[in-house]
Amino acid sequence: MDLVSIFLLALALSTDSFAVAVAKGSTLYKPTIRHALLLGSIFAIVQVAMPIFGWKAGVEIQPFVRSYDHWVAFAILSVLGARMLLDGLRRSEFDPDKVLFTLPALVLAAIATSIDSLVVGFGFGVLSVAIFSTLVAIGVVTFASSVGGVYLGRQLGQHVGRFAEAGAGIVLLGLGVAILLGHLSD
Repeated sequence: MDLVSIFLLALALSTDSFAVAVAKGSTLYKPTIRHALLLGSIFAIVQVAMPIFGWKAGVEIQPFVRSYDHWVAFAILSVLGARMLLDGLRRSEFDPDKVLFTLPALVLAAIATSIDSLVVGFGFGVLSVAIFSTLVAIGVVTFASSVGGVYLGRQLGQHVGRFAEAGAGIVLLGLGVAILLGHLSD
């Protein structure tokens, strides 16, 4: 993967975290740097850890799927992209009283928003992607978008997060198609 693809992937994977950060920020009377750094750190750590677990599994089965690995990556990214696009376009009811800003709530939210990263990490192992630079990009982009999301949440509410998720879905669909077309043109 080239640097632009890595950045776009990191951006797409961070949108769920951004959406939750916006929602959590919208529930705080006055978000502090402590709130933003705590949420950003937890989300970035979990968002980096999940692809490692997926990558390990992907590396193990890579020899068995080598001849059709591009189809596996295309399917994974397409399904995730379509799901994110549909989730972003659906109207959801938002109840600020249900958004908790406690350590257990943040960890659970981080895990819930990084399931996509687990699946993408699986694709990394199947496609033999350079994992270190990709993980660094995912961590940095997730941290920055989550910290910013806390502050934006107070100003913008949850509506921005919904549209960001739809845009991320489109990016993942595009990456899936690019991988497929890149392999078919070889």
